[in-house]
Amino acid sequence: MSEYKSKIQSNNERPILVSQKEIKRRRRINSEVLANFAVDNIPINLDTQHIFTDYAEGRVATTEEVDALIYAHYTKISF
Repeated sequence: MSEYKSKIQSNNERPILVSQKEIKRRRRINSEVLANFAVDNIPINLDTQHIFTDYAEGRVATTEEVDALIYAHYTKISF
């Protein structure tokens, strides 16, 4: 699992795929969601947070790609 995690986290070297205006919008939405989690005392999953951060920073272009990355993460974990 650590090998898989290191491959995903190395995606921080990915290029920015959206406009600065879109990044600003995504950052605002991301901060609002995190604030709602904090108010409701919902813990953040640190193993997947980097996927949402990459989306907010424009390194992931679509929500479909986010879905695929989340799905890949959870199907690789053995319980």
